[in-house]
Amino acid sequence: FVRILLVVALGTALVSAAVAPSAVAQEPSITASLTGAATLVAKGAAVDVEVAYSCSPDTTSPFITVQLTQRVSGGHLATGSGAASGSGLVCDGAVHTTTVRVFASGERAFKKGEAVGVGTVIGCSDAGCFETGFPTATVRVR
Repeated sequence: FVRILLVVALGTALVSAAVAPSAVAQEPSITASLTGAATLVAKGAAVDVEVAYSCSPDTTSPFITVQLTQRVSGGHLATGSGAASGSGLVCDGAVHTTTVRVFASGERAFKKGEAVGVGTVIGCSDAGCFETGFPTATVRVR
């Protein structure tokens, strides 16, 4: 009789453990967008682009990339990309701003005026790393 009770008790415990909801790691909450402000650096070799971002406190390894394209003289395009990451990005749920330095690639330098930017933001948590794009926006390079 004792053996039967032990088997029933053990079976009940196993079924309860199998049915009980387990803790599921949550995706980090991380968003970003271009503010529209940008500053020419080194006569167009780069542009400092301002990005507004927010990430939940459980976010680790936040990483923001920005790509910039601008029509320059002769109908040519100046393009480039840059990134911000690491301890300079604060993840506390509040909205912050950071500067991403976008380096010109190729033979064309950036100039003062309008440019089009787009980017991605990546954040990690116990559930893994997640990437999302942020909207294309016009930035004013000063």
